[in-house]
Amino acid sequence: MSAVVYLVLCILVACFGIGYRGGFLLYFILSLALTPLVGLLVLVIVSSNDGGEQGRMRR
Repeated sequence: MSAVVYLVLCILVACFGIGYRGGFLLYFILSLALTPLVGLLVLVIVSSNDGGEQGRMRR
């Protein structure tokens, strides 16, 4: 049962990563290999860096 919960959390993190560089597969593998929490932290860091660069490019 805990393996199912772990996989669901990995898939959830990967779904959040769809719009970012690397996409679903990268964040799924990252979450699966490390932990979903680490995958989510990486996603938050990447998304915060990605937003700042896009704002600079629009000016």
